[in-house]
Amino acid sequence: MRTLLTAAALLSAAIAPTLAGAADAPAPPAAAIKHRFLAMDESRRQMLHVNQLDPCQDWTIQLGDRCRDVQLIGDDKVMVSASGGGFREYDLKTRKLLREVKGFPKCETARRMADGKTVLACNSGGVTIHLLDPDGTELKKAVFKYGQTRLMRLAPEGTVLFGSGAQIIEGDPDGKVIRTWPLPKGTWGYMALRLPGGGLRVATGYDPAVIECDSEGKVLRRLGGKEHPRAKELGLHFAGGFQVLGDGHVVMCNWTGHGAKDSAKGAQLVEFDKDGKIVWTWHDPSRAGTLHGVIILDKLDTKLLNDDASGMLGPVKK
Repeated sequence: MRTLLTAAALLSAAIAPTLAGAADAPAPPAAAIKHRFLAMDESRRQMLHVNQLDPCQDWTIQLGDRCRDVQLIGDDKVMVSASGGGFREYDLKTRKLLREVKGFPKCETARRMADGKTVLACNSGGVTIHLLDPDGTELKKAVFKYGQTRLMRLAPEGTVLFGSGAQIIEGDPDGKVIRTWPLPKGTWGYMALRLPGGGLRVATGYDPAVIECDSEGKVLRRLGGKEHPRAKELGLHFAGGFQVLGDGHVVMCNWTGHGAKDSAKGAQLVEFDKDGKIVWTWHDPSRAGTLHGVIILDKLDTKLLNDDASGMLGPVKK
């Protein structure tokens, strides 16, 4: 097994420079950047820990069902949403399942708040938002009459942001729609984060890009997309979950299909710098299927609760 893992690591290192091509010069080659990260593998239904600085630290947890969302919840624990009906918590050191809460069908998102409560977004009877107390008991439920959503996020004002089709919706805890942001034709609002000034940063699904728009919905910047000079080379297909790093770079999941082998079609993770140049990719179809969620762990403290309500993933003040 160690021989196979070593061979896979060497193969990944060998193809990395190819994926990093020269089209974005003078951006550094992919091999110049190394990350430690968690990734949610939708097609093979597993969670990965990848340490490019020390591959001996790599591990995989088989999840059994589709788990798209992932959050560091403190004390070296991680929470994942479970489409089978709720959320699970795992110990990052032992990889053991510590807790499971069920009873919330078709759950796509699970977010822990500073007070210990949990917010779920489920595709059941519309987009249903559940507020749970620290014990996992439902306190409140709000139903929004839209189709499906994927990664719901919290906004600083205490509202929720979620996509459904070519739009992003902001709603209050009582199920009232506060406003909607239309997205460009042909997109699918997978995940949205609030920007300072009232705008949004959005993963646009089948575009596939991460865009920034102002408070009126005007697109100000695009990272990726079908028109990107390296879109075909990297097999850019669908923009899933993303993370904004401390230096302003954005790491995006590039989902390429539901099949376990669809990850062979393109890079699974892509990192853009502030100018939209691709400076890092990760592609290991032997190790993983297609990815929906990612957390770059490099500078994050896993002993603390982390969230991205502010627009950048970081520790939450209680």
